[in-house]
Amino acid sequence: MTAGPASAVVDSFALYRIVTGHGPEAAAVRVAALTGRLKLLAPSVAVAVTAGMRDCWDETCVQRHGFLGGKLTAFCRRSSLDSAPHDASAAVEAGRLYAASTTLRIDGPEVLAACHAARLADRSGCELLTAARASYCYRAAREAGLRVSLRTV
Repeated sequence: MTAGPASAVVDSFALYRIVTGHGPEAAAVRVAALTGRLKLLAPSVAVAVTAGMRDCWDETCVQRHGFLGGKLTAFCRRSSLDSAPHDASAAVEAGRLYAASTTLRIDGPEVLAACHAARLADRSGCELLTAARASYCYRAAREAGLRVSLRTV
C-alpha cells in the first residue's frame, strides 16, 4: 500500500508566492504541487483574495508584480490544489476568529482568508504555508488556542 502525497494548507500570501514561483521555497512547493508530490488545500476565500493580490509580500523584493489572472487559473487547473469543502460550522468558526482579529484592529480580506486557512489547518492537522510578513494575521488564531504549524515560503 502506498501513501498519498503530503498535504499542506495555503493562505493567500503563500498561494500568490507559489503560483509565481517567488523565492526558492515557493518555487519548490510549486514544483511539488504541479508534479503531484504535494497536495495543497486552500479555503475558497484564500483563492479569491489571491486573485485580487498584486504583491508578493516580500519586504526585500524589488520586482514589480501584478494581478495573477490567468496564471492563478492555470495553476489551479494543473496542480493538486483543492479548494476546501465549504462547511457552514467551519465558516462560522473562521468568522469568529476574524471578529477577534478586528477587535485587535487587524482586519482586511487577507486576514479573513488567513482565519479560514488557520481553521482548516487546525482541523486537518496539516501545516499552514504562509509568508513571513503575514504573521500578524494569525494573532487571533494563536490566542484562540489553534494548533497550527506555520511554515513560510
